Amino acid sequence: MVYLFLAKKADFPTTDDAVRSLLPEYCRLASIAQNSEISCSIARTERGKPYFADNHSIRFSVSHSGDVFACAFSDTEIGIDIQEYKNRPDEEERCRKIANRFFHPDEIDALDANTVSAFYNIWTAKEAYVKFTGQGIDGDFSEFCIFDLDEYLFQTEFERCSLSVCTPDFCEVEIIDLYNRREK
Repeated sequence: MVYLFLAKKADFPTTDDAVRSLLPEYCRLASIAQNSEISCSIARTERGKPYFADNHSIRFSVSHSGDVFACAFSDTEIGIDIQEYKNRPDEEERCRKIANRFFHPDEIDALDANTVSAFYNIWTAKEAYVKFTGQGIDGDFSEFCIFDLDEYLFQTEFERCSLSVCTPDFCEVEIIDLYNRREK
C-alpha cells in the first residue's frame, strides 16, 4: 500500500520537516507501531535520493510544485513527482521543445491536441521513475519510454497539477488530502 500525502508547501519549513511530520500519520495508517526503532534521521544517496538512515523498511519520496507538497510512504521503493500546469501563452510550444529534447520518440508521438496535459503526465511519470530508481534527473530521459512502465505507474491530477507515482508490484494508492482540510 502506498500512502500519498498532499499538503500545502507553506505548512512545512523544509521538505525534511514535512517528512518527519507526516511519518507518525503514515505509521498509524499502515499499523506500524511507533517506537524507538522508527528513526526520523534522513540521509541522501550520492545522487540525492532521500531515505531514513536508520530504518530501511519505510521508503518515501517527495515532490512539490506551485503551492502543493506531495509525500508518499511505502514499504517498498517509490518515486513521485508533481508538476503544476503552467498557464503561459507559449506553453504548448515550450512543452514541445522540452519533449523534443528529453522524451523518447514514442512519447513525443503521444503529444496530441492536449499537448500541455499530455506533456505534464509524461514528464511527471519520467521523473517519478528516475526517483524510484534513484538515478535522478541526470539520467538520459530520452533513453526510456514510460509506456513500457505502465504496470508501475499511478497517475492523477490534483489542484491543477499532474501527479505520478512509480513503485514495483504496484498496489493501491491511498491519497490523504491535507491540502484541502478544513481547520476547526
